[in-house]
Amino acid sequence: MSNTHVFLVGASGYTTCKGGSIAKALLEAGNFRLSILVREASVNKPAIQELTKAGAEVVVGDISESPERLESYLKGVDVLISTVLITVDQKPLILAANNAGVGRVVPSDFGPTAPEGIMAMHDLKLEIREYIKKLGLPHTFIEDGWWLLWMFPPLHAARNTITSLKAYSGDRSRKLIYSTLPTIGKMVARIIVDPRTLNQTVVAHDGEISIDEAWKVAETVTGEDFSDYPKISDEEIERGRQQTENWAKRAVADYHRSLFIRGDNTLAKAEALGRLDSRKLYDDVAYPDVEEEARKHYASGFVLEYVLPDEVLLDVFKTDA
Repeated sequence: MSNTHVFLVGASGYTTCKGGSIAKALLEAGNFRLSILVREASVNKPAIQELTKAGAEVVVGDISESPERLESYLKGVDVLISTVLITVDQKPLILAANNAGVGRVVPSDFGPTAPEGIMAMHDLKLEIREYIKKLGLPHTFIEDGWWLLWMFPPLHAARNTITSLKAYSGDRSRKLIYSTLPTIGKMVARIIVDPRTLNQTVVAHDGEISIDEAWKVAETVTGEDFSDYPKISDEEIERGRQQTENWAKRAVADYHRSLFIRGDNTLAKAEALGRLDSRKLYDDVAYPDVEEEARKHYASGFVLEYVLPDEVLLDVFKTDA
């Protein structure tokens, strides 16, 4: 039987590096033929060169091309996976997949569970889901937890930005679903060939954790005391959601309200919304060691700061500290 042909869009993107993690996992699984759509300017990126050496087939092109052109790339593809930024228009790509007869589509989702109307970014994902359903395309929607590396506080020496806040919001003891890069790819490799997940929404995750638990691990690993990092009030988060000058700040405020104040992203609530639990489907996938993940995170010096101007990044939420 021939290998499942997967076409991945976003293998070199910045979005938490999950595109690259998924690509590596598919290649390591050994039962996939992987094609990756890469812009000409990105072909020589080290990440793309590494995937090519591992067996990925590079298709030089761009998601902004016409549906007809995209359709030509997708002929004979079994599964399309998109990991582009949700602000990128995926509809031409999805229409092309429909016209090319792709067997299953996984749109760019890979975010926390939440009801409609809670987060603007999440609502964009729900809109794409409805478009796929309207076309009648076989699909799987994959959500995940809040990324574990974002649960760890930035070091005192790091900059305080809206994407690397030296503060917290909501209930520090509230547990929420989290995910890690080492296992998201492994989960996706299982999900996309599983008949149980066809036309379903699956939460790919590594368990639940609270801010208190994550920060305790961070203090053990770094030797720093993060107790001086203040709380952002619920009212300040709401002001961030209502302002219109800084779209990035609004997006961050949306996530903080949903995750840490409302508590939307829990396994109980995900299952109540009809999501399938990947850990119940694939109980043989090993859980990562949280302390080891923290050590790797801080050793890498990674700081989540998208390529945004300082006037956007440094527009942090006000606290009493």
